Amino acid sequence: MKIKLLLMTMIIISMGLTACGNGNQQPKDAQTTPAQADPHKVYQNFCISCHGNQLQGGEGPNIQKVGERLTEDEIIKRIQKGGGGMPPFQVALKEEELKVLAAWLAGLK
Repeated sequence: MKIKLLLMTMIIISMGLTACGNGNQQPKDAQTTPAQADPHKVYQNFCISCHGNQLQGGEGPNIQKVGERLTEDEIIKRIQKGGGGMPPFQVALKEEELKVLAAWLAGLK
């Protein structure tokens, strides 16, 4: 009986402390960034319509081995600024999404 009472007290106290917060919380409308963006999801959301589901190209060029032609920094610049028929995605992508996508693409050789 004492153990149940102690356990219930601990649960109630921990719930109360959790509800208090630490005052450093972001407003509810602030965007949060995941711990690490998934390059495949970023590709699917922003690139697949032009570069294809297998990176084979279509409206945009084949990028299956883009890492042989461009460095990670060059890929970042191309995604940000566009060029050669590609629209710029500087505003559309979060910085973390851009970096993880470019790193993944640069590794395709």
